[in-house]
Amino acid sequence: MGVGKSTAISFIFDLLVPPSLADKTINRPVLEIGAGGATICEVHIKGGPEFGISLLPMSDAEMRELVSDFCVAKWAVHTSEIRGVGETIGISRETERAIRNMSGLGRKRQTVDGKIVYLDPVGELAKSSSSEDEFRTRILALMNLDDRTRRELWYDSSTRKHPMEWVTETFKAVNNGRLKDVPLPKSIDLLIPNFGRAFGELDITVIDTKGVDDVAVREDLDHRLKDPRTVIVFCSRFNDAPGTSTRVLLQHMRQTFSERFDTGKVSILALPRSEEARAMKDDMGEQALTDGEGYEFKRMHVSSELAAEDLAGVLMFFYNVEVDDAATVRYDLFEQLSRMRRSVEERLFDLCAAAQDIIRNHETQALNAAIEEVANRLNIFLRGNRSLGAREQLAHVDAIDTINGVCYAPTLWASIRRKGEYTGLNVAHLIGVGAARDAKRRSESWFNGLDAFLKSLNADEGLALANRSIDQIAASAAASKRAFLEAAQLGGVEVYREPLSQPRVWSACESEWGCGPGYRMRVAEHLENWFSEETKLKDRLEQMINGLWEQRVIAPLARLVEESAPEADSTPGNIIPFKGRMSV
Repeated sequence: MGVGKSTAISFIFDLLVPPSLADKTINRPVLEIGAGGATICEVHIKGGPEFGISLLPMSDAEMRELVSDFCVAKWAVHTSEIRGVGETIGISRETERAIRNMSGLGRKRQTVDGKIVYLDPVGELAKSSSSEDEFRTRILALMNLDDRTRRELWYDSSTRKHPMEWVTETFKAVNNGRLKDVPLPKSIDLLIPNFGRAFGELDITVIDTKGVDDVAVREDLDHRLKDPRTVIVFCSRFNDAPGTSTRVLLQHMRQTFSERFDTGKVSILALPRSEEARAMKDDMGEQALTDGEGYEFKRMHVSSELAAEDLAGVLMFFYNVEVDDAATVRYDLFEQLSRMRRSVEERLFDLCAAAQDIIRNHETQALNAAIEEVANRLNIFLRGNRSLGAREQLAHVDAIDTINGVCYAPTLWASIRRKGEYTGLNVAHLIGVGAARDAKRRSESWFNGLDAFLKSLNADEGLALANRSIDQIAASAAASKRAFLEAAQLGGVEVYREPLSQPRVWSACESEWGCGPGYRMRVAEHLENWFSEETKLKDRLEQMINGLWEQRVIAPLARLVEESAPEADSTPGNIIPFKGRMSV
């Protein structure tokens, strides 16, 4: 958060107003920029028929929850409620700014006795309200949520404004809640005619995410991390690179998804300020003579650090918007995208080559004999190695660890008020992550054993004709592993989501706010006790994980080598069947 993502995106992808319309080069970006907390939601920049903005609004329930958080925080200030040391209620800067604008309660600048002061009409409204409920009702009335129905805004040339100037102004107004008929967005689509076409033949969408300011393992980011058609660019300050959040998310990808980092899926974009690169020193203590040399020093340091953490293979780029050429870093990012596409192409071509070998040589006795021998040996392996390893860690442990490590108490407070279902801290999602991580740990030795077994088959000269088929078994196993881990994560979420929606445990957690230091630990203790009591949920998840192991891993491999084996479960990887429920 606050590293310059939106600024970098604007310059790299030419989302800029003409130089004549900006007093400084740094003020040309179409996306709103600031010192962090500028973007209220995820922004998608994509091609469109005209210049325009389309938005997905927050639901009425989500909007009212945000307003309720705002009112609780402001009412506490008004009533001078005493909180524990270091505990203050609050909401994000961008959300507070939008609520104030939508309700017409922005702070007023005045000059008093020659000094500039800001008067807060929210405080005045609180003073004139008899209760917190009345205070909240009055703010909701001022916001006129029912009249905010506009979802699309299109450029009109009659305004005589440059299209990019119009986009800049309109986006800023939507992002800050300044338009009376537009709701607060959950996501914004910025539509630019022929966006990306000048950079290559690919049809791309660039997504500017909300920055990480506390909990990095978020549901919205996980959707991007797991999407096979999405390239991930982790942005960090130059001096901090790769950055704490980047490290956490890279470790999360390795521990939860078993993601490889040498396929072009992820990269790090370090964003230096003036003179930062040249302040880098080599092993002799000599400073870099050029920015490029400083970049290389930083690349070596970061690569060494990541390799020590078993995160080697991550691409790294640098971009200083004041001095570096945007075309260069744009080329690097498109090369990253091409690299990821090539890794998929190679898998497809290998599969086609294996199929063509069998088609061409299906009557060759030696090939048939080799493939049959591979099938027999794999069948023996599966019969002797069918079971999933024992559970190593309960699924909720990661959620408890995250709660204990939350930097900002208001993040946890907001999550508790929503029964754990908060975008900044989603307890059910973290349980799913914990289930996937445990599934990965307990299946790791099995997949390592299978990998060693397949390598021994490839090394057998008598099976040389079946090498391509053996490689495809390995590829199938890798796909099964990914499907199993994703299904385990979804299973963890679904087993616990409904029970966690009950108010019993959350009311106890909510009562801990304002009781002095140790807030996080007390909340974690309440949740730990609840998880310990709900033994049936652990057993239910364990039964599901073992069933998913059979469906997603064993059955597909068994079907490869034995025609009489049951059909592998055709249920898509993102559907979890429950007893008594119908999967649609």
